[in-house]
Amino acid sequence: MKRKATLMVTMLSVLCLFVSACSGGQKQEGGSSAEGSKHLTMWTWKVAYTPGIEAAAKLYEEKTGVKVDVETFTPDDTYRQKFQAAANSKNLPDVVNWWATAGDSIEGSVLELSGEVGDDVLSKYYGTAMDPIKVTQSQVDSWQKDKNATTVQKSLKAGQFYGLPLDIGGFFTFYGNKQLIEKAGLTAEAPKTWEEFVTMMETIKSKTGTPGLVFGAKTSDLWENWAGSALAIMYGGPQSYIDLLERKAKMSDPEHLPVVQAVQTLADKDLLMPGILSTDIDGADQAFAAGKAAFDLGGSFTMSTLLAMGMKPEDIVTFPVPPIDGSKITSWTTDPFTLTMLSVNKDSKNKDAALDFIKYMTTDPDAAVAFANAAYTVPALNLGDRAKDLDPNLKAIVDSFATEPGPYSEAQPAISAYRGKNKEWEVYAQSIQSMIEKKMTAEQAAKKFDDTMKSLQTSGN
Repeated sequence: MKRKATLMVTMLSVLCLFVSACSGGQKQEGGSSAEGSKHLTMWTWKVAYTPGIEAAAKLYEEKTGVKVDVETFTPDDTYRQKFQAAANSKNLPDVVNWWATAGDSIEGSVLELSGEVGDDVLSKYYGTAMDPIKVTQSQVDSWQKDKNATTVQKSLKAGQFYGLPLDIGGFFTFYGNKQLIEKAGLTAEAPKTWEEFVTMMETIKSKTGTPGLVFGAKTSDLWENWAGSALAIMYGGPQSYIDLLERKAKMSDPEHLPVVQAVQTLADKDLLMPGILSTDIDGADQAFAAGKAAFDLGGSFTMSTLLAMGMKPEDIVTFPVPPIDGSKITSWTTDPFTLTMLSVNKDSKNKDAALDFIKYMTTDPDAAVAFANAAYTVPALNLGDRAKDLDPNLKAIVDSFATEPGPYSEAQPAISAYRGKNKEWEVYAQSIQSMIEKKMTAEQAAKKFDDTMKSLQTSGN
């Protein structure tokens, strides 16, 4: 009898071990969960995104029964080091949130998706969303010639991609403090023209004593990158700005000078926050959040920063750069660029579930809206009519994004080719700062640009 009991205990122990081995309910050591489990693991470095990812993950769990555990590691350098260490030990999570890029050398650790994801998925995103993610032939050619290119970069082929776009952004965005605007007796809504915007700032300063505008003017070319180019493209049209970039026109020409004068107006009317030339981008956002300026110039990504600084969405009004009166283009739209992407660990035991999750999160409208509203960033999914469900500030930003290539896209090749290369633009950036200091007029700044351009052309530069 005792022998039978011992044998039964032994058999039960073996059975328990067998069931445990086959259940797959235990999580493997490290980031990737075991085969057949009801959990996926995911990493991000974006603290502001975590609530949004968790909101979308909750919807996914309700739909599939699969729970996604999200871990956040910050700052950027810590996250990159964490990823590299985990990649070396094959201990990455199932899903990785990463910068939207190609050739960042994470490709050796994540799943190549061109054979896994087709146009039925890719066509749901904004038209430009895959541009920074998909490997181009020019990148391949460049890496093959570059002695400093990594082994991973040299192994990549045109058309490959290793992530799906999560969110998009753009510059050319003004943020207004609703409380200050209303305190001045104004309606907190977007101005229709630049002149109307200037009048708003004048009224606010007169009624509240608060300066009109702050931006990171310490970065000399920020104005042109985030506002000036939009004003120029709207005023004269894309080709007019291209002609200026290609040295076929002058800054002093009638179709360009009003754009320069827009900056002088801000300085002459004392509408810029004192100390603006020593203010960087973060400092500008902090000043705006603290109520030291009525408006802040930034990008779509600035919203999450302002909220992290204590502002509330209902206290902010958002609008794109307004056109100068008489502009050929009367409302600004820009082609957004992709900010981050979602990738799948190629060694994950749950590759199918992980791939299903990143497709769901980036293409399902319910998931995209939940993510966007909680993370305060614009989803890469073209939401169409569902954009009405976004936070009003996000909706205003989305309305300024072109779903098809727009005016900025037309000028973009010339911007990329000439604005960083031709030194007259560096001189112009310095002149903008001189105008802010009231040491130079718009006419003088334009002439200096023209003279520098002519001198460089004469010398063959």
